[in-house]
This record gives sequence, structure tokens and C-alpha cells, in this order.
Amino acid sequence: MPAGEVRRPGSGARWSQERRLEFIEFRLLWEGKINRAELVDFFGISIQQASLDLAQYMELAPGNLEYDRSNKVYKAKRNLNLVFTQADSRTFLDQLSRPTAGTLTNPLSFMRSIPPYDVVRYPTRSIQPGILMRVIWAIRDGEDIDISYQSMRRPAATRRWIAPHAIAFDGSRWHVRAWCHENKDFRDFVFARIQQVRDARKTEIDPQSDLRWHSLATVTLRARSGLTAGQRLAVETEFGMQDGVLKISMREALIFYFVRHLRLDGDADSAIGTHLIEWVNEDDLRHLIRDVAGT
Repeated sequence: MPAGEVRRPGSGARWSQERRLEFIEFRLLWEGKINRAELVDFFGISIQQASLDLAQYMELAPGNLEYDRSNKVYKAKRNLNLVFTQADSRTFLDQLSRPTAGTLTNPLSFMRSIPPYDVVRYPTRSIQPGILMRVIWAIRDGEDIDISYQSMRRPAATRRWIAPHAIAFDGSRWHVRAWCHENKDFRDFVFARIQQVRDARKTEIDPQSDLRWHSLATVTLRARSGLTAGQRLAVETEFGMQDGVLKISMREALIFYFVRHLRLDGDADSAIGTHLIEWVNEDDLRHLIRDVAGT
């Protein structure tokens, strides 16, 4: 095993010393203290290795911690000079919420003591593992696949050949990005509505010809008109706007979902609190918004 790397018991995963140093800093940042036993328990390393890691951290980030002999812990000093992590609230809250949402197991989280919390669980769409596997294989091997697909535009499932080349998540659903041989264009297919993959063949479709997928556009947002100065400042702070705007770059093929998710094309006269932001460059990008086949 390479020097500085360990295997966590039962995980089969390698952990570099840099990852352990990141763990030390995470605990200092969010919990204000750490001891050697935490490193031993989390990474399955020896006490000696934990001591070496703490010594290495103190060398690379001098002044960040001090040893409290009475409590036998290393305590964070004020004004931490972060070297391996960032003071990012999203990182902390993501680690807090994902185990509850079922998307991250607790052993992969650096958190130990956590505040009381809960997460709203929304219905999830089931994707058959066998179908996911066949789609991934088709993307990897450059194949068309013959699928049975239930579109909400049709009363019953139909068969069609598609050439998948990517997958995408729109915030609530996974889609397959593919050339549709029936409609002669690139479009999105909701993964959960693919009922069966019947056959496969070598494709003649070049994924690079999907210009909407490979082209980027920037959506510019701002606090909606009609807000008071105080309300506008609150919205700008909440969304991390710079100079009153927030610019987000994304694939042209995904702008439809972004707009729908944020309801940017909703009623401008709706009550404050329903729509807090508005789309600045809508006229420039409106041509990218269309009904997505298969939704």
C-alpha cells in the first residue's frame, strides 16, 4: 500500500493523507475541535498515524489549532486560515441532508455532532437497474437501442430506436439525451418511462452533432421588479448575486428545465414570495425554450 494511504475497514476504499488533513480541517471549522481518536475511528488508522497527521496539519496550517491538555483535544483558534477546505455553508448542509435523503451513506460524511434537523422527502421516480445499465452500455459502445417508451403525449407505450449519448438530471428527474430516429432530432427521454430495451445495433449518429447539448449559454437573473430596497437586498444576498445579478452558465439543452424549475416563465404579477427572481436575458434565450419531447 502506498505511503500515507489507508483502507477504511470494510470499505475497500483508499484514503490519502490529504483527505485526512481535509477531515481535520472540516472538524475544526464546523465543530471547533478534534482529537486523535476521531481520525482513528473514521479512517481505521493507528494512533501513531493520527498523531503524524495532526503534526503535518499543524506544519501546513500553523496557528489554526492548539492542544487543550485538560480535555485532551485540539481546539480551533479564531480566524482559521483554511488550507484544505472552504467555509462553504452548502458543503455542510449538503452533508447534513444527503444521508436523510438517501443519497449519501453516513460513513462518507465528515460530520459527527449535528444539530436537530429533518428533510422534506419528495416522491422519487424509479429507474430499473437493467434499463440504466443498457443505456450506459449503449453510450459507451456507440449503439442505437430499441426501446418501449411511454410518452405522456401518447395513450400507450410505443417502440422507437434512439441513439443515447448522455444522461442529465433536471432537479427532479433523470433523462436520457438521445437522437430519436422516429422524429429525426435530439431530444430527452425520461428514464423512468423507458419500459424495456429490446435490441441494440451500432449507431451512425455522431453525438457531436447535438449542438444544443455541446453549446453553453448564460442565464442572467436578478431580483424581481417591484421589490422594496430591503427586499431586493435580501434576495440578492440569498442567491449570492454580484452587482445585482446572478449569471449561471449551462448547456442550452438544459435551459428549459432550469426555467421550469424556477418558474421563470410564470405570472409576473404573482404574489411576492412566489417569484423572487426574474430572467434578465429572456429575449436572447427564449428560442431555446420549447416543449421537451417525452416529458
